[in-house]
Amino acid sequence: MKNACRMSILMLLLSLVATGIVFAQSDLGTISGFIKDQSGASIPNAKVTIKNQTGIERQTTTNDSGYYSVTNIPPGLYTMSAEAPSFQKYESTNNKLDPSGQLGLDATLTLGAATQTVEVMASVVTLQTESASVQKLVTREQIDSLEINGRNPIFMANLVPGTRGGTLANLSFAFSQGPSNINGSRNPENLITYDGAPATRTRSNGTSLGSADVDSTQEVQILTADYAPEYGRTSGGQIRIITKSGGQQFHGATYEYVRNTVLNANTWQRNANSCASGSTNCVATAFITPPTHYNQFGYNLGGPFYIPNHFNTDKSKVFWYWGEEWVRFVFTDSNSLKVPTKNMRQGDFSELLVATNPFYGKAVTITDPKTGQPFPG
Repeated sequence: MKNACRMSILMLLLSLVATGIVFAQSDLGTISGFIKDQSGASIPNAKVTIKNQTGIERQTTTNDSGYYSVTNIPPGLYTMSAEAPSFQKYESTNNKLDPSGQLGLDATLTLGAATQTVEVMASVVTLQTESASVQKLVTREQIDSLEINGRNPIFMANLVPGTRGGTLANLSFAFSQGPSNINGSRNPENLITYDGAPATRTRSNGTSLGSADVDSTQEVQILTADYAPEYGRTSGGQIRIITKSGGQQFHGATYEYVRNTVLNANTWQRNANSCASGSTNCVATAFITPPTHYNQFGYNLGGPFYIPNHFNTDKSKVFWYWGEEWVRFVFTDSNSLKVPTKNMRQGDFSELLVATNPFYGKAVTITDPKTGQPFPG
């Protein structure tokens, strides 16, 4: 029994490691820079620590040129600290690393006691000097602030200059292409990815594979031009959706968004075409709201994966996140069609000779296609 339990735990850990390897091939980024003193001289063997808000921490030391590089870390806000003997500790907070981005963070250490700390807070967006790509990042704060009809985060790409899409007033919760064009490119030339995995149906004009859950979306990155060759697969733009990850604390939420007939108003068109407007060719739609039942609901849960006193006891290495969403949409759709009248079905088309007939709105004479003359009778 103990051997079976140990084997199960081992297989679980191996699956987590394999998941981490796959994730490392997607939207992980790099933070690098130089550590120097006030004279501009490089400081070798300085200890550099990178830590984000979810608890992920990496440590490294500078080489002989004072250069350090921390690779394969997920996007987010990072704190970088640098320490060296006889120098005050340097700490820089709120440094934003974009998906698949390269963030340069240099530090200048000041002589002093190691117990002293120089704190620097990043308050402005750092100019991207590591890459020539034209891109835009839609953050979680922007996603929370903007209303999306259908809650499909792919339409956040419409915020980027150079994109052209349809109206956002229509309900769209299902598979979608996002913007119709990115810098003039057609839909099949664009690429949609979820955490780095391609999610575009090549035989469906660029439609996405699945629809992302907006509550589980952390960021949306849109690349429009001059991005690195590592992205590949497309000659147009790229819409890269990055999902949330777990943290050192357990968090969860449930939600439901409802649309119902009792809450809706009747449309202008239904009131205008109703018998209450005085029209003789009408249907009884005035003050009758079309039946609509729309429910979009789901949940999400995330936190650290740990085994007390055995694995990840400080809850800083392995995290998990799980989210699901469902849509139930019951609606009615109506179309108005003109069909032959009872007399017409019996061969009498004399009603078309009336100028106010509902078929043409003018008098029409049916002629024999062979002779061009009106039919007798």
